[in-house]
Order: sequence, then structure tokens, then C-alpha cells
Amino acid sequence: MVSKIINPKEPIVICDIGASSIDTNIWTSIDDLMNNTNSILYGFEPNEDEFSKLNQTEKKKYFNIAIGNGENESLNICAAPGMSSMLKPDLQYLNLFNGFAEWAKINKSVNIKTQKLDEINFEKKIDFFKIDVQGYEYEIIKHGVKKLKDSLIIQIETSPIPLYENEKSFSYISSKLEDLGFNLHMFYKIETKCFKPMTVQNNIYTGIKHLFQLDCVFIKNLNLIDNLNVDELKKLALILFYSFKSYDLVDLLLQKISKIESNDYNAQYRDLMKTIKINKNY
Repeated sequence: MVSKIINPKEPIVICDIGASSIDTNIWTSIDDLMNNTNSILYGFEPNEDEFSKLNQTEKKKYFNIAIGNGENESLNICAAPGMSSMLKPDLQYLNLFNGFAEWAKINKSVNIKTQKLDEINFEKKIDFFKIDVQGYEYEIIKHGVKKLKDSLIIQIETSPIPLYENEKSFSYISSKLEDLGFNLHMFYKIETKCFKPMTVQNNIYTGIKHLFQLDCVFIKNLNLIDNLNVDELKKLALILFYSFKSYDLVDLLLQKISKIESNDYNAQYRDLMKTIKINKNY
């Protein structure tokens, strides 16, 4: 695979903010990367119950810490743990869809002290951020500008129409990440919902057209990629290959790496691509 063609000198460093294991099917991007490359992960999960379920390993270090604005906040634990957030669910909107009248109920609120992302002392620079904080994304970005700006790729879940009170919409989050030198590259997952009482094949989780949540992948602005060193280019190529299957962009990066190192990596890569089935998602 690609990890046999290019090999960065340093490990790929991942930061998983909102590391609950609830949505394991959504975040397989991290597992595929760690299983195939030299990678390490720092994870942060404020919900004690969900934190206790996380599996600490030599390469995965988890912390029961809330990343935010550095102030005391109330963590709202909802009936559906995956909806727990520093913000309160917007029931006026959520009640338009099946299930949320129950899932969005706040069972309890826990007072916690948050820490700013820019004040976290990581052992190594973060290459890949995954942020899944149920509407609290703006506070992470606002107080993590330096760390985020130095990274290569950001995977973040956000919503076109906010699901929580005072949540910033997808367009706002996208604009803030663009200000940090990132562009939207792809949607890893597009979640739709049906307005109740309609369902599709009696499945309340399935939608038709209405965009509910977007799992977005932002990459370094293509104009800034030429400023990356060869190790950063290799890391970005590996993340894009294993996590997101962006095979064409990997090819472009390998062209740049080949030129720097005077080695035709693309010939090996294109031989590899002959064995891989490419699926168009949308």
C-alpha cells in the first residue's frame, strides 16, 4: 500500500476532540489510518461515562478533558448520549423530526472547566484534527486558532441548520476554517432526515433530501500546499489515502514529493491504483 511507497520520518499525530465511541461507524477514517501507518492519537472526551468506555493503548491516549473557551461550562447529558453537548438542543427545530423529542431530553447538567485548545501542550504538532462536539465547534476553533492553523487536515461535523441553541451553522464554520487557510475538500458523510410523521421504509433514521448533518473534510488550501515540507506532504498523502480515499489528490501530492526527492513515486502508486476499485460517492 501507499505506506510502503512513502514513509514520513515522524509519526502522523491525530487529535480526536469529542472522542466518544458512540459513532464508531462514522469515524472509521481514524482506524483505517492508524492500522496502516505510523500514527499516534490524543483524544479528549468530557462525558465521564463515555470516557470510561475508551480503550487506552500505547498509541491512543485519552483525557477526560473538555476542550472549549477556558471557562466553566455546563455539559448537558442527553437521553441519547450522542446528543450531549455544552449547548442545549434546539427543540423547536429538532421536534420536526422523528425521535428527537426523546433523544434530545437533558437528563442532567454537569459543571465542568474547559481548556482552550491553544493552551494544550502536545508532545508533537497535530497533523489531523477530528472534531465532533455537537454544535460547540465555534468555541473550539475560536480558542484553537494556532493549533488548527498548523495542522494539515480537519474533519468536523456541523449542520446547515443548527441543532443546538447558539450553534454556528455550517456556512459560518466553513468561513472560519477558510480564514485559517483551509478549503472544503469533501463530505465524508451526508446525513439526511425526514420531516415527521413521514418515514422511509419505516426507518426513522433515514431521510430523503433534507440535509441534517454534514461530516466535512477541510484540507490545507491548495495554494499553501507548496509551502509544506516533504514530511508534511507525505503525511497529508497518507491521511488522504487511508482516511478519505482521495486517490487523485494523493497522486498530485506524490508528484510534488517525487520532484523534491528525485524519485518516481507516481509510477509505483499508479501500479497500486490498478488494484483498487474507485467508488464515486456523490
